[in-house]
Amino acid sequence: MEELIRFLTEDHYLKSAYTKVMEWKQGDVVYCNGWDKDCVGCITQGQAVMRLCYEGGEQTVTFLEQYDLLGVENLTEEVTEISGGAYEVIALTDVTTFTAKRDYYLDHMYANPKYFHCVLSQLAKKSLAPLV
Repeated sequence: MEELIRFLTEDHYLKSAYTKVMEWKQGDVVYCNGWDKDCVGCITQGQAVMRLCYEGGEQTVTFLEQYDLLGVENLTEEVTEISGGAYEVIALTDVTTFTAKRDYYLDHMYANPKYFHCVLSQLAKKSLAPLV
């Protein structure tokens, strides 16, 4: 993921126009799927928790750490509704996030397929983690 971030930020003009690095304090809401539907990114430092709130009041909690993705649902071409409701990511420690505009992110992944595989690998690791 570090290499992908470097690739996305090589050009200083494009970096300032299409990417953002933000720092968050413990307890801050780092990301919510109701926010900007046009960005995708990851946690670059720190730990957070993703809380998925279902319509019936139940909640699922997943721990996130360095290079775990944010806004991955925004990578799909069709609007992807999260079944059951909304989710938010809350900083457990001080957290730094990197985000990029969706189309900029996708253009770079298509330009060099190894970055597409990098993101796919990160998703696979996270989804398979409970099974390992």
